[in-house]
Amino acid sequence: MNDMPCPIHHWAGEAPSRIAVRSETTTLDYRTLDRRLASLQSQLSEAGVAPGARLVAPVRGSLEDLLLAWTCLRAGLLFCPLNPAFPAETQVGMARRLRADAFYSIEGSCAEGSPAPDWRPLRLDFSREAAAVPPPRLDPERPCNTILTSGSSGPPKAVLHRLGNHLASARGSAAVLPLDADCGWLLSLPLFHIGGYAIPFRVFLAGACLILDSRARPLGERLEREPITHLSLVPTQLWRLLREGFRPERTRLRELLLGGAAIPAPLVERLSALGLAPKVSYGLSEMASQVCTGEPTAPGVVGRPLPGREVRIVDDEIQVRGDTLFVGYLEGENLVPARDPEGWFATRDRGRFTDGGELVVEGRLDNRFVSGGENIQPETIEQRLVDHPGVAQALVVPVPSEEWGQRPVAFVDWHDHPLPARALEAWLRETLPGYMVPDAWLPWPDADQGLKPSRRRLSALAAERLGARPHSV
Repeated sequence: MNDMPCPIHHWAGEAPSRIAVRSETTTLDYRTLDRRLASLQSQLSEAGVAPGARLVAPVRGSLEDLLLAWTCLRAGLLFCPLNPAFPAETQVGMARRLRADAFYSIEGSCAEGSPAPDWRPLRLDFSREAAAVPPPRLDPERPCNTILTSGSSGPPKAVLHRLGNHLASARGSAAVLPLDADCGWLLSLPLFHIGGYAIPFRVFLAGACLILDSRARPLGERLEREPITHLSLVPTQLWRLLREGFRPERTRLRELLLGGAAIPAPLVERLSALGLAPKVSYGLSEMASQVCTGEPTAPGVVGRPLPGREVRIVDDEIQVRGDTLFVGYLEGENLVPARDPEGWFATRDRGRFTDGGELVVEGRLDNRFVSGGENIQPETIEQRLVDHPGVAQALVVPVPSEEWGQRPVAFVDWHDHPLPARALEAWLRETLPGYMVPDAWLPWPDADQGLKPSRRRLSALAAERLGARPHSV
């Protein structure tokens, strides 16, 4: 057999009093965490949720969310997390699409009287404890979870992982982001996102501490008061932190991992001046999070492949394979494979290698559009825009044009106040051809755009605001 001890149970024996999970109101040592998982596993078994069952749950990153996710691992269930921001009807629709055997909502949105009457309500006591007998073993070959893709360029797909994918991801990550017993990694990304789901694996394999996120206090204050040594953020979160007066020397921060958007050069410069060198990462749900990690030495550079991953470029497209590569896309009872006979997965990301062997990510091939016969990669424009000291974030979308077919329009989020259009035009023309200068500049939408804004929705919004025909600025 190729099974292995549960890392939480291992540390419950080796270091039972070491803190495993910390929140604003609770701390759990490894022994207590292990006992709570054992109790929940028994409760699920008593409720008739057998190994191999598919359990769907809307989760973010609370203690109960974490306990449920890891209980499913130990019980041999397929854990299918959903974004709780989805309307109840959408959640139920996704659960039906995934052929769920059970639906659990910690907030009770699918209790009695729910729109899913054929799912028996589960009632779990997250405070109960029990001895883990027999010692829990994990099978790396067993399918353990699905993660929905962002759907930023189409309908979301259910990415099916084996447990071994996540273990290999965590071990490869440790090669560049080492953890030890004195470390604490903030769960700053939700568990329904691959970036959040990957963090507990890194922490528990190392016997470190997982620090749960909270909006009760500002992040800057928490960094100064709590033992947070590792932090994953997107650039907008970091800009906000800097505006609040973030000073690394007042914290225990060792590693800061940036991803999810174009990395602004002024942001890297500000951090370096403060004595903190961030790392950037390229990852995807299909590869269980990180593929490459490195230093942001130039626009789009994301470092070299981590151990257990391989990367190649075919016709400008990034292809990946390795121990972290997912099983396939789950569609009801069917598994849709997504790799070629040699095991390569085509990401639809455009990229190249530097002379030194580092990967450069240039954007999604699906995002590229044609304007007057010229190919436009919107991420190229976005990277140049966020390198402007007055721009916090930017997203470029195509809108219809009778003359050119399509033209770029930019949504811009400013640091302080909007800049004149001519200033941004001049900034772009320093490095980009004139046909890549947007025809219109729109304010960043007020609505929460999530970790990955939907380009389709913003393209439709831009066309609506501009009457489907961009105006010259």
